[in-house]
Amino acid sequence: MKPDLVEELRDYYEQLENIKEDALELTAPLDDTQFNWQPSPRKWSISECLSHLNVADGLDVRPLSEEIERGRAAGLTASGPFRYGFISRAFVRFMEPPANFKTKAPKVYRPTSGQPKDKVVAEFVSIHDQLLDLISKANGLDLARIKVPTFTPRIKFCLGQRFALLAAHDRRHLRQAWDVRKHPNFPV
Repeated sequence: MKPDLVEELRDYYEQLENIKEDALELTAPLDDTQFNWQPSPRKWSISECLSHLNVADGLDVRPLSEEIERGRAAGLTASGPFRYGFISRAFVRFMEPPANFKTKAPKVYRPTSGQPKDKVVAEFVSIHDQLLDLISKANGLDLARIKVPTFTPRIKFCLGQRFALLAAHDRRHLRQAWDVRKHPNFPV
């Protein structure tokens, strides 16, 4: 936990730390065969769930970093609490598990299958460490006024909501990965 962060960022920091720990707990006992096992040809493996998060979260690191730097340079500071619009709050809620409505991931976010566990998990941890660092760097900034692109550059969310969206999306796909591991036909 980061006690020197404003409350909202401290919450996001804790969420992402918990997500990282959950992914490590999920994958620790698995071999590569289990890690890449699919419940059906149309359903993702644990590897694909984490690879998808690596792609999506990895693509978020640069825009988050750039907007944090711009916000700092422009002096966009505030201590909160911060208020966000209905649409971004609804979108974050929509991302939370369980996934009641499924959509096909855009091509750029589709995972590569058949990857070794050690590679995927190491990348997951590295990206989450970068995100945790960005949360720390956002401390003191106005999380509602700084806008960050989402999956499409035309749609921007407030910085605070981008962190909330990252955490919700990660929880959604980690739950999907845990469901694979709990599948009755999962190889043991």
